[in-house]
Amino acid sequence: MNFRARAFSLEEEGKLRKLTTIRMVVATLVVGAAIMVLQHDDNIMSVVSLYGLLGVHFISTGIVCLGFRVGFMSFEKLLWTEILTDIFVLALIIHCMGGANSYFTILYVLPILVGGIYFQLSGGLVTALLATSVYIVYSSLELSGKLPSAADGMMVAQQDIYRPLLKGYIHMVVFILAGVMSGFVSRHIQSKGKELADREKELRHMRLSTDSIIHNMSSGLIVADMEKRVLTVNPAARSILGVSIGEKLEGKTIADLRSKLPALADELERVIESRKPRRRGEIAIVRGEDGATLPLGLSISILMERDGLSSGVIALFQDLTEVRRMREKIRQADKMAAIGRLSASIAHEVRAPLASICGSIEMLKGELDLSGENRELMELILKESDRLDNIISDFLEFARMKRPNFSSIDVGKCLNEVLSLLKHSSAMNDEVEINVDCEKGLERIPADDEQIRQVFVNLVNNAVEAMNEGGMMTVRISSAREQLDVENGTQDCVRIDFENNGQPIPEEALPHLFEPFFTTKTNGTGLGLAIASRIVESHNGIIRVENTDDCRTVFSVLIPVLASGAEETEDEVLLETFACF
Repeated sequence: MNFRARAFSLEEEGKLRKLTTIRMVVATLVVGAAIMVLQHDDNIMSVVSLYGLLGVHFISTGIVCLGFRVGFMSFEKLLWTEILTDIFVLALIIHCMGGANSYFTILYVLPILVGGIYFQLSGGLVTALLATSVYIVYSSLELSGKLPSAADGMMVAQQDIYRPLLKGYIHMVVFILAGVMSGFVSRHIQSKGKELADREKELRHMRLSTDSIIHNMSSGLIVADMEKRVLTVNPAARSILGVSIGEKLEGKTIADLRSKLPALADELERVIESRKPRRRGEIAIVRGEDGATLPLGLSISILMERDGLSSGVIALFQDLTEVRRMREKIRQADKMAAIGRLSASIAHEVRAPLASICGSIEMLKGELDLSGENRELMELILKESDRLDNIISDFLEFARMKRPNFSSIDVGKCLNEVLSLLKHSSAMNDEVEINVDCEKGLERIPADDEQIRQVFVNLVNNAVEAMNEGGMMTVRISSAREQLDVENGTQDCVRIDFENNGQPIPEEALPHLFEPFFTTKTNGTGLGLAIASRIVESHNGIIRVENTDDCRTVFSVLIPVLASGAEETEDEVLLETFACF
């Protein structure tokens, strides 16, 4: 490989190559024309001289090219070498073709133009003065008889001195004008070229900035012209609509999008045909990637030219799935606040009379000697009174949920202690087998020990009740890295999965399991899972439920390893306000 440092820039290299090629072509044509003229006059000696002159010109060109390759001369020196060589060669051609009166003297304009083009005004004037000096010196030598002409018949009489002087003057004016004009034209072209380059650079920068903005937008963007052809689709639009990177949408018509995105295609066509923008609204689309139905917030604007004519439309849209989820959370918070107020009222209005009723019935039971059906009715009253008192207690527990008192706890140890207590409780079904799979080296988590235990109790009891005929429950504790909310990215957390092989939960009930008072059990209150969900949320975690393909139900609790501080939500404030007991 050749690691020689480049002597010239790419621009200089191109200029030199172009000039060298033009010089060789012009020299060959000029000398060839001169040779043809001399051969017609049978001037063998001059023809041989011109052949030699052409060879000298080629040799000088080769030397210049060698200097260019080696890099021992600067770019300006190489150009001046070629210009001086051309002036010298032209002088010899003129000598062979009739001397100062030769029609070939006009060819001095060529090196003058080269000097003006490459070195602007100064180069044009210097080259013009050199060419004029050579012409005047040659004419003077010729007039004085010191330099014989190769074509005496074409020379003017020496006594007619005014005519050569006039011709010399005209040549000098022409040469200088050529140098000045070429210099000015070159400067103007260079100035315009620089201005054009600056404009192109500015335009390229603007294009790059625009492309960068469009490429990095979080909203989807589609641009179409008034002929209903898609011009631009940014990456966010592809991601939202579920379009693969390899699928090309640009250049397609809006009608081509109808098979996959009919709602979006209809909106685009409606705006193009009516020439009226579409204000912010919502549409539903079916994403091509996974077939999921997505709500889109869509607005379509008209692209207007300076003359007021419409050139196309631009559609901006966003996936509103998370927005709807937030709306549902707000609705849920309002519902919880209403439940808190209801719970407070129920507790206040029912618990006091209920306590009096229960006390009175206990006294009657002790004083009356009941038997048979009367005794069964008395026990039924006491049992249902206790059940009603438990419901009120659940109401109050849900309404008066206190903020967690964080401390560093060992999740595995906490779960094992809860399971040990539950195994000896009367609510535990002996036909249910419980297995625990705990990953070693788990990090401790910031949590309220009492509240986390309550979550475990509720989820274990829920699983046991689902397996009333017996079964197996597996509790797995592992580390995970997942995104727990929309605003933050993934984070390290501890995951606790409660899996049972009991009766699967109906699919239509899954979205409502953690809502207060929603239950699939005959005697349930619908508050156990709601309480567990609120506790996990207060620990900045999430709780999920799903039915697996092998007919199992899995409740998953994810709690972050790093403490981020529990924030008091709006529903908690309202509930604490109304639950004053």
